[in-house]
Amino acid sequence: MTDDEIASKLNMKVNDVRKRLYSLSEQGFVVSRRTREKEKGWYIYFWKPNLDHINEILMERKRQILNKLQSRLEYESSNTFYICSRDMNRYSFEEAFENEFKCPRCGTPLEYYDSDKVKQFLSEKIKAIEKEINEETKNGTQDS
Repeated sequence: MTDDEIASKLNMKVNDVRKRLYSLSEQGFVVSRRTREKEKGWYIYFWKPNLDHINEILMERKRQILNKLQSRLEYESSNTFYICSRDMNRYSFEEAFENEFKCPRCGTPLEYYDSDKVKQFLSEKIKAIEKEINEETKNGTQDS
């Protein structure tokens, strides 16, 4: 479909559709074919989903998310945090120490922040994504 046809079907502005299509194209989810319109000489783009590589693209995205979650869990696990009860901003021990355990924005005394719930949430998400990746990898190798 052309970007004009997609915009018409979705009841959107063509420029908004093009922005989204270019973004999806950069990520590999769609591909385009360009032809020149004969009368005016303008380029017309025909778009289609990149179904041939969608599984690899999604798997790579999952691995990227997994890496970010693992990095965040490592950061949460290796730091101690303090929080301002007034504006709810969180500070590392080093930041809190430098500011004499007072909020640098409002001066409220900082309180210890227990990040166990955050670490538990991150651990659960990591396990879920690892399970998905393992299952999809196992299924992918069985199909080959």
